[in-house]
Amino acid sequence: MMKQSYMVNSVVQKKQAQKFLRLIKETLGSYEYKPLRIVDLGTGDGVLAYALKQVYPNSYVLGVDKDAEILEEAVKRWQGAEFLCRDILQLEFQQAFDLVVSSNTFHWLGKDWHKGVQKVWEMLEEGGWFFLHQGGRWTYYFLYNLAERIYTEMTGEVLKHTEVLFYPTLREFKEYLSKHFVVVSAFSDIEFQQDYSLKELLKSFSVAGARVFTDRLSPKQTEEFLELLCRRAEEEEIPVFGRRLYGVMRKPLTVEVVPASLEEVEFLIEKYEGEFVPPLSERPSAGGGLKGGSLREYINSLIAARVLAAKKDGRVIGCLCYKMQMLPFVSKPVPLVSTVIVEKPFRSAGVGRALYQKAISESKELYVRTWNTNTNHMKLLKSLGFQEVYRIKNHRGKGIDTVYLRYVHEGA
Repeated sequence: MMKQSYMVNSVVQKKQAQKFLRLIKETLGSYEYKPLRIVDLGTGDGVLAYALKQVYPNSYVLGVDKDAEILEEAVKRWQGAEFLCRDILQLEFQQAFDLVVSSNTFHWLGKDWHKGVQKVWEMLEEGGWFFLHQGGRWTYYFLYNLAERIYTEMTGEVLKHTEVLFYPTLREFKEYLSKHFVVVSAFSDIEFQQDYSLKELLKSFSVAGARVFTDRLSPKQTEEFLELLCRRAEEEEIPVFGRRLYGVMRKPLTVEVVPASLEEVEFLIEKYEGEFVPPLSERPSAGGGLKGGSLREYINSLIAARVLAAKKDGRVIGCLCYKMQMLPFVSKPVPLVSTVIVEKPFRSAGVGRALYQKAISESKELYVRTWNTNTNHMKLLKSLGFQEVYRIKNHRGKGIDTVYLRYVHEGA
């Protein structure tokens, strides 16, 4: 039976699911984020859904797949997770999820790939996470090419796997996802022989990619097709090569950015001062050197600053402070962002962007001082239109430069 074949033969899918699970655990752990409602789209035999339930035992986990036969085995085998037989594009939920994952599924949506992305957007709550893993362009190309040739030999018809499946380039992958989400990271990974053997790949392909062809064949033809595929793959020494794409996204949070008192945001400065290079407690003031001082002195230096707070449901989750200050390369005081902080669980969800946009709207120009290895901050600033205007090499340690950037309104 198909369900038994999938459970036994999906070796590659299970290895990929383990790698995908590590990415999910490590990413959410670094943000101190614990999801409460999780859905696994295209859950197959439920391995990933069950693993997520073990990692997040207090969460509700739902596995969704439209293949009733495979899903039946998942229902019998795994305890703790729930399973639903439904097409992804037909899903409707009363309550939103805060984590959506999908592995080895979205390429089956073909021309409706973008609709799948839209559906995830609809089922995610604000600030929710979306982890997507699928094949990229040229994934198992040589194996698909062989399968296409065998199919034509058997039926006299031409069937290209790209007519059924959508394997995007990394650039297309990022573009599709960024239309809806904050893309925290999107990257590709090449699989070679060391990841699994040709025999393992063939077993897995027989219950997955090969269905592009076998779903159009009779049971007897399917058996013949798979036998030919395995034999000729060995004879032609088909290389074990695949390109995998991984995307980590968040649905942006809608926050209220308002003027605030220094007292309202002090807890953020105290909580995260050690993340700065060097720590804020080692600076005598916002405009001083980089040694000595104390955190209290630093906070006192912000008394004259303009303080903005990002609030969600009335709770402060981020802040930005800026004030007029002299800089090494200007002739008069200019508005300088001295401190910007977002609580970890809310980062990469558009909160920092909202804070900067509010500050930008209040000034004709705005300066920021940061360090070159603060990559996420630098990426955000450049996406907002800030441009580097001054740099002090190795100012904060070997290879760590102090960088000044400036935003100026057009026509100012």
